[in-house]
Amino acid sequence: MVSAREVGQPAGDDAEGRVAAEIVRIARDELRLDGAHAALAAGRDAPLVDALDSLARLSLAVAVEDRFRIALDDEAGLAVRTLGDLARLVVARAAPELLP
Repeated sequence: MVSAREVGQPAGDDAEGRVAAEIVRIARDELRLDGAHAALAAGRDAPLVDALDSLARLSLAVAVEDRFRIALDDEAGLAVRTLGDLARLVVARAAPELLP
């Protein structure tokens, strides 16, 4: 299990960027989060709290769990502040064959 402390560590390759792009695609195409995808597409430093309300964050978390077959626990969830944080967490937890 990845600790909240490890969420901020950079990825070794561009897997993080591909995962971030997939998260933006999920927000736009699957969840139809109006306006949120534009805010998230602003970059990996896009703050999730500012871009999404609590229901949208929950919907996105569930969709990300489903897409990458991971579980996001409360501890890690509290450490996720930006799109980049979420992408790093996914890269750390997902099986490599599930990454874009």
